[in-house]
Amino acid sequence: MRDDDNRSGRDPYLLESLRKGLAAIDAFARRGSWSLAELTLELGQTKPTVFRILHTLEEAGFVRRQSDGRYLPGPRLQQLGAATARQETLRWQALGPLQDLAASTGETAHVSILHEGESVCVQAAEGPRMLRMRALVGRRTPVHASALGKALLAQLSPREVDAILTTRGLAKLTPRTIVSRRGLHAALAEVRVRGFAVDDEEIEAGLRCVAAPIPLSGLVAAVGVSAPAERMTLGRVQPVATTIRATAAHIADLLRGPRMEGAAPGPEKREVETKLGS
Repeated sequence: MRDDDNRSGRDPYLLESLRKGLAAIDAFARRGSWSLAELTLELGQTKPTVFRILHTLEEAGFVRRQSDGRYLPGPRLQQLGAATARQETLRWQALGPLQDLAASTGETAHVSILHEGESVCVQAAEGPRMLRMRALVGRRTPVHASALGKALLAQLSPREVDAILTTRGLAKLTPRTIVSRRGLHAALAEVRVRGFAVDDEEIEAGLRCVAAPIPLSGLVAAVGVSAPAERMTLGRVQPVATTIRATAAHIADLLRGPRMEGAAPGPEKREVETKLGS
């Protein structure tokens, strides 16, 4: 890093062109439509720069240009907004069923979504046992090695799965981790048939997890339970999986219900969120 960069406070890793594009996207959160001249004034950039930004965003579907020359949010922005709202809805509607699942199994329960090729926990509830897996909202895990990840991948086409594996790979985390594409595709085919996935000490030695897909449209999500392998015996997997599948169906039913429109967390949900450390 050069001394003049230090003195000016510049971030040498910042992509200035991307920052300008994001500023333009952010402007559409403040106003529904902009003309080129209005947005140029708003962003404090030159007109040619703003035109190139808008042209690029239009090409990518983030904005659209009307016949009168004004720009509106495009389908990609609308899709992102809808996905964000749906994830937040999932997060809060899943809380009650997750707490019931944790109580009935005595183990830590999680709901995860597929994001950027990883399994991301969006809600969790801890069981009553002293020795348990810590509930951590926001935690990311590799999809090929976790039960939740495999339950997520099982909802995708083989081509979509391969695209993720090309980017993320199949790292060997324990001696039991599946590290071949053929092996993983075979495991996913089994998940689709029986309706649940198992992580048999594949992501961490001594940890066994069971998960099931949440049957939703437009959102890839799954619910699962994690426990020490000595407690989550292989003989216990099937009855726990049955309970998890019922929970997944319950969550899906809640998400389809009319009371989900515009749902927002109340004070008691914020309190739970704080306790979970999200």
